[in-house]
Amino acid sequence: MTVLLVCSDLHGSDEALDLLRKAEKTLSPDAVVVCGDVTTYGSADYMRRLLDNFDSDLLAVPGNCDTDEMLRMLEDAGASVHGKRVCKLGHEVFGFGGGMPSSSHMPFEVEEDDMVAGLRSVAVRGGLMVTHTPPKGVNDTDRAGRHIGSQGIMKVVEEFKPRLVLSGHVHEARGERTVDGTVFVNPGPARGGRYALVRLGQETEVQLF
Repeated sequence: MTVLLVCSDLHGSDEALDLLRKAEKTLSPDAVVVCGDVTTYGSADYMRRLLDNFDSDLLAVPGNCDTDEMLRMLEDAGASVHGKRVCKLGHEVFGFGGGMPSSSHMPFEVEEDDMVAGLRSVAVRGGLMVTHTPPKGVNDTDRAGRHIGSQGIMKVVEEFKPRLVLSGHVHEARGERTVDGTVFVNPGPARGGRYALVRLGQETEVQLF
């Protein structure tokens, strides 16, 4: 059994760090997975505090509100799975962060074709996939009822059929769904007190907090 504490969208919140630290102490996960937007427009001090916050292994991708410097700090700490695949706790974990281009011109935006190419280059069948942007159609509905995820990321899911897909970005789309054997989780914004626990055994069990 592998236990993952999954979070996203901290956006520089001290309360989120405290919440997640307490959750780690209570739930004793094997690893903490962060699906991006650790900061809002970057904060080296906050990223250092995130990296020092947990006793468990940390795996993360940047979000659209993070910066290149935040990614470098994750990489230097050996925590990044952005454009990488790592073997952790007996599982192949791969990912790609950032958001698609928008009118807001956020710090870490990536053309969808480049995002998909980067993700496909590290994807493995049956692995654990971590993105900031959700795949289109699952856990991606905004306040206006629009599906704002990536069709390209969903095509990677359909091609490689990962066991688990973890994403964030769409704060109001917190949820868990199983589609064609793949479990999709959006833990909701940690800044709003939300996170998830995923237990990987013969079955995949998800608790949303």
